[in-house]
Amino acid sequence: MTPAPEPTGDPVVDPLALVALCISIFAALVGLSALIWNIIAWVRSGHRVVVEIEAVVRNPGRSASWVGRRGRRGWAATSVPPSHVLYSVVFVKITARNVGRATVDIERFYFSVGKPAQNKNMSWTYDDDPPLPQRLEPGASASRECMLTNVEAFARREGRRRFRGAVELGDGTSRRSPLSFDLDARDRGAAFLATSTGQTLQTPAPSEA
Repeated sequence: MTPAPEPTGDPVVDPLALVALCISIFAALVGLSALIWNIIAWVRSGHRVVVEIEAVVRNPGRSASWVGRRGRRGWAATSVPPSHVLYSVVFVKITARNVGRATVDIERFYFSVGKPAQNKNMSWTYDDDPPLPQRLEPGASASRECMLTNVEAFARREGRRRFRGAVELGDGTSRRSPLSFDLDARDRGAAFLATSTGQTLQTPAPSEA
């Protein structure tokens, strides 16, 4: 029996099969993109609250104030005030922003140290603060301020050098600021006090001189 001849040359590729494969891959990518978009839309359909903390220094006599914010790489030296500034009051400000599509209530503002599970936090209320719970509409924000000396005393009692701002929401969940404030930052406050703004805020008003 004569053996069958072996095929020679490159195998023949069916162009229609190649086109069908490309169409299948494209359809799969489109389906995956739609699924991802639906997941994102579902997540964003409810409320989404983000929390930020800032340092605020106010000189009542001069009606002057300053706000320090942390950047992506941390707090700039000029954005970190000391706990005490002559003729001024230093606060830490917590701001909650609702970047979602549903309304939510804020039950309380508080400062937290350590891990959330440790439940080490302090809340406070000033007489002129709006009452809680406070309604937070989509796109809206709400904030509270607390004297830095009070927050620092709380953190020191707990043996911590860093703290975060947080809010408790009406659905029973909490949100903390992703960024913390370091009480023991190197030369903390020196760079701020050396700026022109720092010089102004630690200068008495003419009526106080």
